[in-house]
Amino acid sequence: MNTDLKLPKTYKSLLMLALVVGPFVWLAFAEDGQRRTDLALMFVLGKPEFNAALDAFDSELTESRLRETFPKLSFQCVAGENPFGNRLCGAEIGTFNQIPASSVTLFLLDDRLRAAKVVYKRAYHETLRDWLDQRLAARKPNAIAAPMPDARAGVLARPVQDGVLLMREGELSREDEPALLWLSQAAINARR
Repeated sequence: MNTDLKLPKTYKSLLMLALVVGPFVWLAFAEDGQRRTDLALMFVLGKPEFNAALDAFDSELTESRLRETFPKLSFQCVAGENPFGNRLCGAEIGTFNQIPASSVTLFLLDDRLRAAKVVYKRAYHETLRDWLDQRLAARKPNAIAAPMPDARAGVLARPVQDGVLLMREGELSREDEPALLWLSQAAINARR
């Protein structure tokens, strides 16, 4: 008994077309594909990763400890008064916890960290919000003593171990900076 197992030419052509076009369509048009394309581009461009647990940061962190933990980041520091201390250190980054980002800024009081700001790519605002919700869902943060920002002001505030994480709630307008800000409890207390 002979069975013809040969595939029709049209079927093979369509299958080959799907194998070639499918990944391109996913990379170009799917949200996850675009994020992975951006991550690959940041790697190719040599932009360093900043895989930090901002929710675990505390007021005892020092600049030297952060430089030791993230040796690939080229922090540029300047002395001068700022809202949270007397020194600023900034570095260009490519990703923040696998989310395309552009920079990180550390606000220091002498050598102690008081606040940190991560500026991420505008297109990944909802992705970062989802990441934040998932990350904090399993944690039971300490209640912070400072008043929380008013949710009607468009700010999402989440208490963490030492302080609070802040980001813009809802969609970003053209004027809004796509940023995640960590404020230590020491910085909150000093602003009272």
